[in-house]
Amino acid sequence: MRRLLALLPIALLALPACRSRNPQPALGVVVPLVPNADRASARPSAPTSDRPEATTFSLIRDRPPPTGALGVTFGQTVAEVTALHRAANIPCRPSGEYLFCEGALQPLPVRVLVTYEFCGAALCSVAVDGTRSDDEDLLMREYDSLLDFARRSLGAPISSARRIGPGCRGHLPLCLTSRQSQLNARWSWPDGPQIELSVDQLEDDALQAQAAITWLSTERVHRPAPDPVRDASVDAAARPDAAALP
Repeated sequence: MRRLLALLPIALLALPACRSRNPQPALGVVVPLVPNADRASARPSAPTSDRPEATTFSLIRDRPPPTGALGVTFGQTVAEVTALHRAANIPCRPSGEYLFCEGALQPLPVRVLVTYEFCGAALCSVAVDGTRSDDEDLLMREYDSLLDFARRSLGAPISSARRIGPGCRGHLPLCLTSRQSQLNARWSWPDGPQIELSVDQLEDDALQAQAAITWLSTERVHRPAPDPVRDASVDAAARPDAAALP
């Protein structure tokens, strides 16, 4: 659910792709700034064929926008989404305008927790969070797996970045905050849905990060941003514990 704070209206697409839930580094934690670090310790960035120029944010016009995600449809009610998960034996827990479920209806290459957001009575956002971890190899595998999954249904993203900065080996979560490393991809349609995939540092643990992907409906894209203080309290009280994932 924290990711919902980061996806802004289409007019702000040129902003950095990291989530606004991305906090400042925790007190007492030093973010490595290593412009002259030994490059032998850096993981080389894998090439990407769909990375546009930095100033290019061409919206998708040659593909239909998604009408939902992972087996649910934008506009469905809480009762309808809950019933689908109950039939699939997936536990869910409602809290305010959110529904937290311990799995997705559609098979994913990564074990995830799912957060559904409802605008009024209608489903308007689907967010999935992968494993909380400080293991950069695991984080990159989950990111790559979710990217491949998204590309199969959405096509190429309008922008993407897959870069691990020099000296960031063993410090990926901190380097994500300082933007020395970036793992993100975005899809967006004119006046329509937005999807964002990224790996971001956790708010409650500066030494861990998490791969996640969020689908926003047209209504949700143009809805005012939620209250981060309120959502943080809801998140802590109601959301299944991601740390408990096997």
